[in-house]
Amino acid sequence: MDTTVEYLPERPDELTADWLSRILDTPVSQVRREVLGDGVGFMGDVLRLHLEGADTLPDSIVVKLPKVENRVMGEMLGVYEREIMFFREFGHRVPLRIPRLLYSEFDRDRGSENQTEILRRIDKLPLFFSNAISFLGNKIAAAKKRRYLLIIEFLQDMQPGDQLAGLDIDGCKQVLGEVAALHSAYWNNRAVDNHFWLLDLDIDARLRHGMFCRHVDSFLQTAPGGMADKLNWLKPRGERLTRQFVACAPKTLLHCDLRLDNVVFDGSQCAFIDWQLVRAGPAAFDVAYFLTSALDESVSTPQVKDILNTYYDVLSAADNVRGYTFDALWLDYQRGLLLVASNLSSVEQVELGDGRGQAMMDAWIRRLAARLNDVNLQQLEETL
Repeated sequence: MDTTVEYLPERPDELTADWLSRILDTPVSQVRREVLGDGVGFMGDVLRLHLEGADTLPDSIVVKLPKVENRVMGEMLGVYEREIMFFREFGHRVPLRIPRLLYSEFDRDRGSENQTEILRRIDKLPLFFSNAISFLGNKIAAAKKRRYLLIIEFLQDMQPGDQLAGLDIDGCKQVLGEVAALHSAYWNNRAVDNHFWLLDLDIDARLRHGMFCRHVDSFLQTAPGGMADKLNWLKPRGERLTRQFVACAPKTLLHCDLRLDNVVFDGSQCAFIDWQLVRAGPAAFDVAYFLTSALDESVSTPQVKDILNTYYDVLSAADNVRGYTFDALWLDYQRGLLLVASNLSSVEQVELGDGRGQAMMDAWIRRLAARLNDVNLQQLEETL
């Protein structure tokens, strides 16, 4: 049954000192709100609140609210609810540095809590039915008035990564070395099963492939050269590739939005933020996603393999990771690259703004185009 909380702020100006005092159970005499930059949050507004008088809290905390411009897409994807549930159920036990949960609340929804079964049924329909249901789902999401709010620790002494600037090879090794600890901890682990909000990577493969097919030709008009052969190859094969990827590779917990803007650094350690897209599936998807977002176009294939070797050494050192070879990782990495390309082909559906967000996406697509040179379509064709 649906339940509704009595009051949740929906706009930044509603995050008052009085309200914060009540829900954080400590006096807050004043609050100053700071938006954390253009292009930081695509689906949500990310605010840093500077607190005064809160003796038992840090001077700053982070609040996340749905972004008005992208709220419908965020509702359809379930990103706001998913991040809250991740922090509630996994935040205290993942082997990564992540912000501490301070408060979370949202309006419950019966349809959302049955989303796994609903999506499985929809994804079995012919593609033309799926497209119609996707349109209907957009209308339903637009009519919903659910509220979401997440308050987490502000990582005061850590500096955010800059996806626009990118990251060098050693930095990529550091990030993926720490991510390997997450992947190995949940490697074929049933702890990722039976959570209504934690979806398998392929649960909506048909819907996502349908979206790709609707937008890919438009995307190719402005995409860098060299992407067309890979994206045209995906048109009749994308859904099958996704399902094969998930069926053949070991399952683990994925960040699923592992880009450089979602990593912060203190010189010796990384921390990982923005868990709105968390899913379960093949580890190589996170690896491909991160390297396309962070790694300069000039980096060669042998250098990429060197980075992957660092990741693989940490992953394979875990007692529970057995029988997964580097060759398997390299093949899965190629599949992951194609899935990232498929996802980014629909980027026109997201409001990026005119500033850093658009510039960052342009850089991401250039880096993706370079990494797609590592994809051997003939080899992948033989595995389908």
